Amino acid sequence: MLRKSNTAEPRDLGDQFALLVSGVVDYAIFMLDPAGVIVTWNEGAQRIKGYTATEVVGRHFSIFYPPAEVRNRKPDWELEVAKREGRYEEEGWRIRKDGTRFWANVIITALRDESGRLRGFGKVTRDLTEQKRIEDGRNAQREAETARLRAHADRMAELEQTKAEFLNLASHELRGPMTVIRGYNSMLADGTIPPAQFASVARLLEVKIAQMDHLIEQMLETARLEHDDIPLAQETFDMRFVVQEQIDTLRPLTRGHRVVFDAADPAPLVRGDRTRIATIVANFLDNAIKYSPDGGEIRCSACVRDSRAVVSVRDEGVGIAREHMPRLFTRFGRLPTAENMTIPGTGLGLFLCKEIANRHGGKITVRSEPGLGSEFTLTLPAV
Repeated sequence: MLRKSNTAEPRDLGDQFALLVSGVVDYAIFMLDPAGVIVTWNEGAQRIKGYTATEVVGRHFSIFYPPAEVRNRKPDWELEVAKREGRYEEEGWRIRKDGTRFWANVIITALRDESGRLRGFGKVTRDLTEQKRIEDGRNAQREAETARLRAHADRMAELEQTKAEFLNLASHELRGPMTVIRGYNSMLADGTIPPAQFASVARLLEVKIAQMDHLIEQMLETARLEHDDIPLAQETFDMRFVVQEQIDTLRPLTRGHRVVFDAADPAPLVRGDRTRIATIVANFLDNAIKYSPDGGEIRCSACVRDSRAVVSVRDEGVGIAREHMPRLFTRFGRLPTAENMTIPGTGLGLFLCKEIANRHGGKITVRSEPGLGSEFTLTLPAV
């Protein structure tokens, strides 16, 4: 008696396997002939790539690649690698029927018969676009965190440098006036200075105290700007009056200089913090006086130009070399020249001027040549 076998015939197995492959929906599984032409197509391939079997069978599989890769013959190169090494695998961008891209894991396997003759290629593609989006998001977060930590480290290094510069500035700029004040105070205490000289000593001490007060105020203003904690008053005023006031204030220091003021119509009206904008003009004038020790003309102007209020101060002093220009508006940015080393200053003035101008929607520009003087120009929105 013959017993019925439970083992399926090879043809039945082949049919079942073909049914299994055609029904897989998470992977695109299809075959290529030795030239790369598509010969089979499963349901997963249709879902991932958007083509029906009728649309792709008989076409070259390069239709799934970006145009640049097709021009570079990348699809043919992949088949050559699979033919030589038995398989090829990569992750990269592929193109759907509607032209959209998706990130794919691709495996191409060379298929050979028992004699070793190449019969074609099996190609399995998996859509990893969502996984790539998640991974790219994580990478972006890691890069952002790395950048934040790097910026924090740079900021800490900058603060350390600023602290060192501050201590150096304080030791030099504050020690000088303090030494004078302490010396005169000692002489007043022991009676070395007669009463008849008290008034002149008091004026000298007042100047030294004013120097210290100016330095401390600049440091405090710098700290406020660093933390954006600087309230700006809002009023409308004529820049010609501001310039004239600062000229009158600094006139006692202009001995040996000839100050000329060109005040043109119409009135250059601006809106902002008058006191702080006046600080910019005062700094321009003070620098023009200090950095032209041999005297000469200081020419000031205030006008309206292209709907902007423009104030400039030009001197005939030592000037600034081109390579030193980038240091001008930096914190503690004193220029490393022999002339500058002998002229007192904090290196904070122009830094503050630039920050104040920026907060008013304005800017400061400089034109200068060594030995021929400098011209500083403040430009602000005109009312």
